[in-house]
Amino acid sequence: MKSNSQKSTIPALQFQMKIGKLLIGFLRGKINSSGYWKPGGPVSITQVPYPSLIADDWVIVKTVYCGICGSDMTELMLKGARDNPIRSLISFPQIMGHEPVGIIHKTGPKVTRIKVGDRVAISPWFPCHPRGISPECPRCQQGDYTHCQNFLRGQLPAGMFLGVTKGFGGFSPYIPVHESQCFEIPDIVSFDQAVFADPFSVAFHACNTLDPDSNSTILVFGIGVIGLLTIICLKTLYNIQNIIAVGRYPFQKELALQFSAKHVFMSQGEKLIEEVAAYMEAELYKPEKGLIWSIDGVDGIIDTIASATTLEVCVRVLTAQGHLVFLGVNIPKRYENTPHYFKELEIIGSNAYGIESYQGKRAHAFEFFLNFLTERKIDMTPLITHKFTLKDYQKAFNILANKSESKAVKVIFDFTQK
Repeated sequence: MKSNSQKSTIPALQFQMKIGKLLIGFLRGKINSSGYWKPGGPVSITQVPYPSLIADDWVIVKTVYCGICGSDMTELMLKGARDNPIRSLISFPQIMGHEPVGIIHKTGPKVTRIKVGDRVAISPWFPCHPRGISPECPRCQQGDYTHCQNFLRGQLPAGMFLGVTKGFGGFSPYIPVHESQCFEIPDIVSFDQAVFADPFSVAFHACNTLDPDSNSTILVFGIGVIGLLTIICLKTLYNIQNIIAVGRYPFQKELALQFSAKHVFMSQGEKLIEEVAAYMEAELYKPEKGLIWSIDGVDGIIDTIASATTLEVCVRVLTAQGHLVFLGVNIPKRYENTPHYFKELEIIGSNAYGIESYQGKRAHAFEFFLNFLTERKIDMTPLITHKFTLKDYQKAFNILANKSESKAVKVIFDFTQK
């Protein structure tokens, strides 16, 4: 029997950009969401070559868990736009998944930071260093890895990170990565906690970007995984006393309140604007046409959805000269944004994470995250609601596509199960 290191192929969940498969998935998905990931469509378990070390400073990680991200579901449900400029920074076919944790299985001869057997959380980004580019671009030298100038160059295919770079992804039992992408998990930290490294870091960066005052009222729009982690960050790390949120499902509302949100709104559109204004005791104005709005309102907003609908509500309930950070991924559409200039709002996009500054210290977001866990400042394990083997990927995606029934929060692929 061959050992793992002698296997010629391994199973991986692969997404293929082929017109025929996309059309099949699109037509079936319009009838029922499960149609997007049934056999014959763009996603399937495929046998791929067992990974090799890309260079002497690379490692191979044996996957323990890999989280399923909302952006994975966006891709699976074919919600991307053809004119999205980010398409120029990805490549196919993709092994999906960018939230893995695992155990170092093999190391190259020049690896010095970690050793075989170490438990690691993996930053999925492929900036200059993993690409073998030296000197690094000015942005990477500053720790701004998400805006690397070399995503199309070096020893790797075009791509920004695991899951969108041909041949590299976390929905696979073994993953090749550069040693700089690996962050050793302290003994006190479980894999169930560490698997939140990527989504927590996304929320942490958004909160850093907003940089809220502890006495301010902050609205979190959308309370899926990122929204709930944002509430945890705001309360635990920024000591925000008045956090309010907008949710969709009752079980999300219960969790948001459990994590210290003061109030959760469950309405939409004009009714939502009315309720937020009433909560903030802000005067409302009624235009001849369109939604009502206020000049005063909440001090800051983190919008984890960032659709035209949510952004329009945000600019109407945000106080004059307030700050809005958005990190959702949605197809842009027109919305009435006059309040943006009239109220002199600051609207900032938030893209993933890198080297962050917090309380006078500078470190990678993963390092902050693992330290927070070690110090027991945070605990996200109640957010894991479902675990599936990779072969049960259709069940996993069905669960996430039907949250109202499944009450799914964080769903992960568990590679320890057979």
